Amino acid sequence: MKKLVLTFLLFTSVLGLSQEDNEVYSESLEQQIKTLGLTGETKEIFIEISNIYHEKMRNIREGEGSKISKIKELKSLQSNKNNEMKKLLNNNQYKAFKKLQKQNRSMLKDRYKQNNKS
Repeated sequence: MKKLVLTFLLFTSVLGLSQEDNEVYSESLEQQIKTLGLTGETKEIFIEISNIYHEKMRNIREGEGSKISKIKELKSLQSNKNNEMKKLLNNNQYKAFKKLQKQNRSMLKDRYKQNNKS
């Protein structure tokens, strides 16, 4: 477990993510692992897939391009990630994963609204 946490911290610090983003992502990832009951190799692969797609999505959000093109790219990436997760997780875990995604999306929307109130 310590090895995974250290790997995650190294990965995110190399990526240059802000401390707040690191904390939110780390908490979200740990909650997903706990809720899905992941262990061993499945847990490691889940973390690897999550980290890869988190970085790709962050690059799109911070990159250049119109909002519409970014949304299309993000949806495509999310679909690819979901396909990989569907292969990795069993049926019940995948259903729980999709439910967690929905909750996280709602939380992000709320956070966005809070940050943009003036």
